[in-house]
Amino acid sequence: MTDDDALRLHCNENPYGPPDGVVEAAAAELRERCSQYPDSESTLLRSRLAAHYDVDEAMVAVGNGADELVLLTALTFLRPGDKVLVTDSTFPGYAAAAALARAEVRGVPLADHRVAVDALSAGLAQDGVRLAFVCNPHNPTGTVLDTGDVERIIDRAEAAGVIPVFDEAYMEYASPEYAYAVGAVRAGRRLLVLRTFSKAWGLAALRAGYVLGPKDLIARIGATHRTVPFSVNRVAQRAAAAALDHPAHVELSRQRNAEARELLYAGLESAGVGYVRSQANFVLVEAPGGGAELAGRLARNHGIATRDLGIFGLPGHVRVSVGTPEQVERFCRALAAEVPRPPAHRMASSGLGAPRGAERFPTLEPQEPAALFNGYVGAHVVLALTELGVWDALGDGPRSLDDLLEHTGAEETRLSALLRIAALLGHLQVGPDRVELTAAGRELVRHAGYFTWGVGGYGELMSQLSGLAEGSVTFGREVGRDGRRIAVGSGLAGRTMMLPVEKQVASALDYTSVADLGCGDASRLIRLCGADTARRGVGIEVNAAACEAARQRISEEGLSDRLDVVRADVLDHVDERTFPGIDLVTSFLMMHDLFELTGDPAGVMRKLRDVFPDARHFLIADTVAQDWSAHSGPLPVFSAEFELVHTFMETPILGLDTYEKAFAEAGLHVERREPFGTPSTWLWLLSTGR
Repeated sequence: MTDDDALRLHCNENPYGPPDGVVEAAAAELRERCSQYPDSESTLLRSRLAAHYDVDEAMVAVGNGADELVLLTALTFLRPGDKVLVTDSTFPGYAAAAALARAEVRGVPLADHRVAVDALSAGLAQDGVRLAFVCNPHNPTGTVLDTGDVERIIDRAEAAGVIPVFDEAYMEYASPEYAYAVGAVRAGRRLLVLRTFSKAWGLAALRAGYVLGPKDLIARIGATHRTVPFSVNRVAQRAAAAALDHPAHVELSRQRNAEARELLYAGLESAGVGYVRSQANFVLVEAPGGGAELAGRLARNHGIATRDLGIFGLPGHVRVSVGTPEQVERFCRALAAEVPRPPAHRMASSGLGAPRGAERFPTLEPQEPAALFNGYVGAHVVLALTELGVWDALGDGPRSLDDLLEHTGAEETRLSALLRIAALLGHLQVGPDRVELTAAGRELVRHAGYFTWGVGGYGELMSQLSGLAEGSVTFGREVGRDGRRIAVGSGLAGRTMMLPVEKQVASALDYTSVADLGCGDASRLIRLCGADTARRGVGIEVNAAACEAARQRISEEGLSDRLDVVRADVLDHVDERTFPGIDLVTSFLMMHDLFELTGDPAGVMRKLRDVFPDARHFLIADTVAQDWSAHSGPLPVFSAEFELVHTFMETPILGLDTYEKAFAEAGLHVERREPFGTPSTWLWLLSTGR
């Protein structure tokens, strides 16, 4: 299925098309002047836009869509080594354009799916920052800045000598009260505003965008644009100018979009799926089972294209364009068919989620009230210092406060308060101008991934435990989780806790071929095969962006002749073919999902044996429920929250005996079982007897 064959809910196009008469004007231009180059200055269109916005023509530049103008802006105003501010989890074209200009990108984390205005404003004062790209309404979250926040960013940027670039590709879909930045341009402020005819105007096929700003900045962009003088074709210029004759079209598009968006909200709520309310023509949707998995199933099973947001840094989410009411209804029916439901054979949890009386829970070594409360404060400080990069900066030795301020871009009083709390908790030594880790701090840094995962990723869920317990709020609807922080935290814990164990177990194995299930960016596949020229491998991954990243990494390492990547869903589709000749199969931290989806752990392992008929070993890692009845002493890190959040998400965590029973019933012998860094997490080396 090609994109054109699918119901296109992945590109945020206007399903109603352009205003009446625009296609006819474009056709006439093509018929009458097809042999003529376009006007390289886009004179007519610039004139019409200037009149539309009541600005001077010299304050308008036109490009081949807003994408080209992002690139032209970067190439115009950036020099190698300059810094660019962008929000995390946003349109990747900003970072790509900065890279072409050989500038350094500084990311600003979102706050509750919104642009964090305080953090962005503070970042504007960093040395070397020349541009800041601010997507408003934000893609892909759909949130929008209040006018006061836009004014604050402009004020701070002007004070710092930074050019703020407001990408307003979706502003016509937002309530008119948010369209503040164009008025600021009209008033003579130092900013740039990008807009496009691709969205509300319905002209995505023709690629026409424009930028508004001060005359001197627009003149410099125009000079850069002259290196590609005919990038905006004649048909696009004529069609865009004709569209401006129909200003009511934008208001009609806004109204239709708002009505269909409410239908989409209702369908998501009916399916029990979380989302973020949007001011654009798309909605950020939490994807049960994973963004790539849900997007793949909607495409394969229903012919509906949605955008997996892994490439945006939001794994576990998809972006869904708002179509016509009929298209929205079709999507909602498909979603209802694909959202995982508790199966009739739902497996009972172990650990904290176990049924009444199934396990005994001891009273462990107590935590004093002060320790509990101060630990709560400290956990948030650890997360903040992780995300500011302070722990990494201190990893190589002591740093001055000025160094840390420059490294983080934080405000001095606030950063100092965080550092002082960390000192009071025993993890830092903080002097007048010297900050360094204590021995306890160095140990804490090894565990920083748990704080990013638990405090950041599941912080909202933890704050809503009472509502979730009584049923006044529902996970996936009113209560969500931060997929980006969960992924980042898991990666941090993996590097510090798990990688040494993996290396030690794998180094003792004799193998020549590997299949890695859920290979991600192929890091593990490269580790297992890269150094030995006799080894080959295949990665199996459902996420298209991850597959592309994996292939690129393999190519960069010069391993394309020995390593391959196959895009497939491990459970649903990998069994449509077999992989003979593979003697080692690996799967890390995903087996519990496969067990739960089928309700048949032994059946999953048998299926994998069938798919890899020549496998001699399986290397499986996963987190299991603690055996709390056998536990004494203090409460271990990670395990209690891991089991608690999964209980409230109604995702069973299974006991060690469930895994090893499944292995045995599938004819797999446990050669080794090693603690895998994280508490109650194991790495099994299984033998098939071949």
